[in-house]
Amino acid sequence: MISRAEYQRQQQAQDVVPQEEVKMVPHPVRRHFLLALMTVLSTLVFMIAVLANGTVLNKSFAKKELTNSTLTSSLQNTVNQSVSQSGYTGTVVSTKEANQLIEQVIDDVYEGREINVDLSGIESSMVSQASQQLTQALGISVNLNNSSVVNAIENQVTQQVNQELNTSQLQEVTSAIKIGKLVTNVMLVISSVVLLLCLVIAVFFKTVSFPITIGDAMAWVSVLFAGGLLALSFYQGSLTTDTSLNPLITQVETDVINKGWSLLIIPASLFICCLMVRVWRRIWG
Repeated sequence: MISRAEYQRQQQAQDVVPQEEVKMVPHPVRRHFLLALMTVLSTLVFMIAVLANGTVLNKSFAKKELTNSTLTSSLQNTVNQSVSQSGYTGTVVSTKEANQLIEQVIDDVYEGREINVDLSGIESSMVSQASQQLTQALGISVNLNNSSVVNAIENQVTQQVNQELNTSQLQEVTSAIKIGKLVTNVMLVISSVVLLLCLVIAVFFKTVSFPITIGDAMAWVSVLFAGGLLALSFYQGSLTTDTSLNPLITQVETDVINKGWSLLIIPASLFICCLMVRVWRRIWG
């Protein structure tokens, strides 16, 4: 037989334990989900911003893409054919000079400056070539500087180059790049702050186990980011209906996708590391 007081203590203990269990169990699960969700979203935004800054919003990337595209040959052919109608038989714009013009325009576009194409080098080369041709033909030294014929050809070259490079579409691109840089930088700052807070909560406040939260988050980031790259690959070439621009757009899309796959290595590596930590703890306790 137990005493009445002992019986009451046992009953009170039975009533308290289930109540504590009900209060304690759901909280870590809820915190785990919210923390992992915020980590996934902030990491995805951060990766997208990094990808944009490293590709379409990057001046060096644009120079590499455009100077190795059909735009160079198109600019050469347009200018050289136009000038040949004036009786000039030389090559006005070489491949190197065409690329230099394109790089000048890209510098102005990405710096948000008014587009100002410097043709002095091309014009000097053209005058020099024409003078050499006449000197060889006539057998006497000829200088065509300030010649009215040459000046007319130079004006035609300037007009053709501006028609090819300094267009209203290019002005729209300049505005879009300026806005894109601003938006991307804001995305980088916000996502970095949120991601840092998530890491602080996971590690220092020990809301949940570090490798579980970060590992799960990086797994979802890898899957979602890879899915986005695959979707972009599937719709590749559908961004424009202009057949003349389609090869250039496709080339840029391909290089952006390749850059994205290389960026995917980061979250995938973090997921593998966290998975190894989890397995190690499970095996070795």
